[in-house]
Amino acid sequence: MLAMGAAAGMAGLSTKAPAEAGPAASVTDIGVRGRPIRVVDLTHRLSRAFAFTPGRLAMEPVRGSGADAGMLMNRLCIVEHTGTHLDAPRHFDAEGKSVGDLAIADLVVPLVVIDLRDKRAADRDARVEPEDILRWERRHGPLPAGACVAMLSGWRPLAEVARYAELSPADRGKSPGFGEEAGALLMERGARGIAVDTLSLDPGGEMPAYPLHRSWLRSGRWGLEAIANLDLVPANGATLFVGAPPIADATGVPIRAIALF
Repeated sequence: MLAMGAAAGMAGLSTKAPAEAGPAASVTDIGVRGRPIRVVDLTHRLSRAFAFTPGRLAMEPVRGSGADAGMLMNRLCIVEHTGTHLDAPRHFDAEGKSVGDLAIADLVVPLVVIDLRDKRAADRDARVEPEDILRWERRHGPLPAGACVAMLSGWRPLAEVARYAELSPADRGKSPGFGEEAGALLMERGARGIAVDTLSLDPGGEMPAYPLHRSWLRSGRWGLEAIANLDLVPANGATLFVGAPPIADATGVPIRAIALF
């Protein structure tokens, strides 16, 4: 859930595009037991370009006795919800599961992609609504059990930060996300997670109340924010692997998200 911190920090940022303005763009074809598999990296490269507010990401060398042998080591200080990351239920529920409590079976799931780019072109605050889900089902069949449903809006977080000063005050807080009614329908369908290519699961106009965050995460489900490369993944048929280190008590964590199909 980066959006509020990002919006607060954007006003003082230069309009110059960050040096690292893209995801870790990666499409790789591999063979597993003679079967061809395409692997798509859904992760933005995590660097200081994603540290929109002070104190969000810092790295410094650690000097130790291994230096004479050529050993290099850094001390990393990072806010959990930075870059491409996972929101665990505990993010909005003190009694909810932390990142370390999530079972591995919850992190390898079918991936569904709902294309919201046309709606987003007409409305910066566009949201996934029940009709978008029903339209997907009419075309592809019922949602796979336990799926992660991802919103493809074409949002590029670093590019949006770079042009923040060009936006009108009314538009600066807007971004696409999942509506509450869509979240309720996905709960009925048994979805395990949702994902967005923006900085927040909630549309910008719903913050700082975060109604979708509250209802979705408090139901025991997880969310992914700042996902990349969804346009390289089919609407149906991919499997999502969420590489989340099992950190005890964490409310969220930067991840490596990978789609295979």
